[in-house]
Amino acid sequence: MSEPAHLSAAMPVTPPARVLVVEDDETVADVLREALADPRFELVFAIDAESAMRSIDERSPDLVLTDISLPGRSGLDVMRHARSRDPEAAVILMTGYATTQNAIDALREGACEFITKPFEDIATLPDILEKHLGNRRLRLQNTALMLELQEKNAVLERHEQELRERVELATHQMATLYRVAMEIGTDLGLAPRLDRITEVAIQQAGASGAAVWLQHEESGEYALAAHQGAEAAEGEEESHRFLEGAGVLGMVVVDRAPVRRERCDTLPGLVVPAEAALLVVPFIQGEACFGMLAVWGKPGGFTADDQEFLSLFASQASVQIRNSQLYEHTKSLDRLKSDFVAVVSHEIRTPLTSVKGAVELLSDDRYFQNNDQQGKLLTIAHANAERLLLLINDILDFSKLESASLPMTIERQRLEPVILQAGQHLRTLIEERRIKLEFEWSEDLPDVLLDAHRITQVVTNLLSNAIKFSPIEGGIQVRARAGEGVVRVEIVDHGEGIAARDLPKLFRKFQQVDSSSTRKVGGTGLGLVISKGIVEQHGGLIGVESEVGSGSTFWFTLPIAERVAAEHASRA
Repeated sequence: MSEPAHLSAAMPVTPPARVLVVEDDETVADVLREALADPRFELVFAIDAESAMRSIDERSPDLVLTDISLPGRSGLDVMRHARSRDPEAAVILMTGYATTQNAIDALREGACEFITKPFEDIATLPDILEKHLGNRRLRLQNTALMLELQEKNAVLERHEQELRERVELATHQMATLYRVAMEIGTDLGLAPRLDRITEVAIQQAGASGAAVWLQHEESGEYALAAHQGAEAAEGEEESHRFLEGAGVLGMVVVDRAPVRRERCDTLPGLVVPAEAALLVVPFIQGEACFGMLAVWGKPGGFTADDQEFLSLFASQASVQIRNSQLYEHTKSLDRLKSDFVAVVSHEIRTPLTSVKGAVELLSDDRYFQNNDQQGKLLTIAHANAERLLLLINDILDFSKLESASLPMTIERQRLEPVILQAGQHLRTLIEERRIKLEFEWSEDLPDVLLDAHRITQVVTNLLSNAIKFSPIEGGIQVRARAGEGVVRVEIVDHGEGIAARDLPKLFRKFQQVDSSSTRKVGGTGLGLVISKGIVEQHGGLIGVESEVGSGSTFWFTLPIAERVAAEHASRA
């Protein structure tokens, strides 16, 4: 019963094996032809070595069954030729004059089997051939599998190498982004940051130029903010701007996605060669595009890796640009505030000076005779006018310090007279509170560089605070001693002291330590801030050491004149 058609079609069909029989004896050849009449074999006969070799070249047999003794060259030559053409070819040798040594030599040269004639059981010959053909097929399959495995290993190695290269590239990019972020973060100003961003973009992308456009919040237009590697275009400023959707840059705003092109479109505000390759990446905050970074002019064009890196770089730069914009806005508001405070304070001080002068005139017994009640009121008015004038002067000095316009004339001078002068300014307050003021310094105290008026102001501020927070009949020491290139001045009181958590507040503007004692003495909270600014403009430092219940030591340093002169000479 025959197999169903669909089953027979599904089974693989093995083609018959090509078998070359080399035998010069016609009778033996007929016996072999009859014995090997099997559909598994496709037989080809040859009567000598020469014809056998030609058949090997033409047909590439899977198995060669050859007599050793042939006319001319031997069966061993046939075997060697077959093996040279196909190392996996099966070769079976036949002979009627076999010896054990013949068999061993034949097997050593590559024969699969050695058969003696006459044949003991010719019926087994097809099975012998099939056995060696099966071995050949297994070796060929093994070779094919090994080749496939080698190819797959090669593919795997290529993938591994590509992955390693991508990991190395990603690591390099991350390290670069981190390093650049640290470099850019050193300056909060918007202009320096934009210049550094364009510079890094050119370096990392291998471009010839880069530019940044940022959006104006009021108009919504995008304008050129920084550029390198190209000249600014001539024309009105309006022609250097664009709106969402206009040109290639406008489409970046709409799509909020990078654009990579082989040729450069017109870039607003810049003169860029049309044949230059172009890559544009957006600056994104939330869902909005507030600007973009463009690079151009890379030989051979920009790659997907360039686009990926610049996209990461733009994402990082977006945060830094926004921080700089906020910083610039804050600085602008701070300048407006300082200008307003300065103008208002100046305008108040002028009439206040007149009021103070009028009160002093009214209090002068040479011109006006006042009773006790009137005298008390005039004294209160004068004290408050004096206090208000001091507060206004502090505010004006602070605004000048903020704008770096506080006038100073720094000269080489002795420090002792300046400290004594500050003590004289506070003589009335010292006498009222019966404070014992002591000055301590060595006679060989070196000269320092200072503005006498401003350092007197610093010492007066520190000494005034020490007096206010010292107990009645308490003691205050003012010390000065030379250190490493500086003179250190200390004002030591024995008052209540300051808690460690409150120390950072002391040198912040408009802040006072939150305690009943500070509320009692009042003030703007600017005295220490102004003192800090003055000392730092002299190239010195200021600080405080204090513990609750142990008093406080406020100190500041000033550079020694000789050391500053020596440093200038060494640099020259």
